[in-house]
Amino acid sequence: MSDISRRDVLRNAALAGAAVAAGGSVTPALGEDLAAGSGPDQAPRAPLARTTMMGVPFERRDVVRFGIVGTGLRGKSVLSELLAIDNVRIVAVADIAADKAGRAAKMVTDAGQPAPAVYADGDHGFEKLVARDDVDFVYTATPWEWHVPVMLAALAAGKHCGSECPIGTTMKDLWALVDASEKSRKHCLHLENCNYGETEMLVNRLVHEGIFGEVLHAEAAYLHDLRTILFEDRDEGLWRRAWHTRANANLYPTHGLGPVSAYLDIHAGDRYDYIVSVGGPHRGLELHREATVPDRANLKWKAITTRRS
Repeated sequence: MSDISRRDVLRNAALAGAAVAAGGSVTPALGEDLAAGSGPDQAPRAPLARTTMMGVPFERRDVVRFGIVGTGLRGKSVLSELLAIDNVRIVAVADIAADKAGRAAKMVTDAGQPAPAVYADGDHGFEKLVARDDVDFVYTATPWEWHVPVMLAALAAGKHCGSECPIGTTMKDLWALVDASEKSRKHCLHLENCNYGETEMLVNRLVHEGIFGEVLHAEAAYLHDLRTILFEDRDEGLWRRAWHTRANANLYPTHGLGPVSAYLDIHAGDRYDYIVSVGGPHRGLELHREATVPDRANLKWKAITTRRS
């Protein structure tokens, strides 16, 4: 897709969504004002003389050196996977919680690698990590609002980078990542782990070997009961709950949509013209709150809900 057409597709989708919302059927998600052309999340103008990173290979290395930003539950999980791969070295870790960064560093030394550098000096400690000369790839598993700042810093420092879901939450941020990646000539990856599960890859293989014939329709779902996590006062509960109180959106769609996109060759011969997101009331969260933490009656959720005429 050309630089102009990619932005036009997203702009047309926003216009279509605004028209539906105006008709009273659904409420718009996240309030992105692309249609008005002046909102804070408007897609920025494309840089001149830009060149896509699609199809650009990674440079070959005998050893790939990682820096990891965010060493909580998800960060430690991916760290254990990286430590199991030959010729991967973890040279630096960063986290605002010194104890979590320390546990991650111990995982590295327990695996027989040299002790990594540890950065646990505040929200912006990752800026020292990305500036290192011995880091090839920066991986982030921070709370969602820090995904984009970490990756923009990594790209500005000339590092490849990748993020847990979601890679970004506004059109402005998503295009900033595209532009920074293409300017630096470094890859910026959305590490959607559910694309690479055994079942998902098996179905992808079956689709592309023609076992199902010509695929004209696909359905997918992702079921994950987050009620306990959202009400915890530790780990993800410290930050993830807030997103459900301030964003009117489908917050985590790619676990289901990602594998189906691969089956349908999205961005490999086809593309989405538009996407519509519709959700139901947040009754499950309300009932769980009433049953487990009734003292949090002031906790107000947001959800995409159907309007009744």
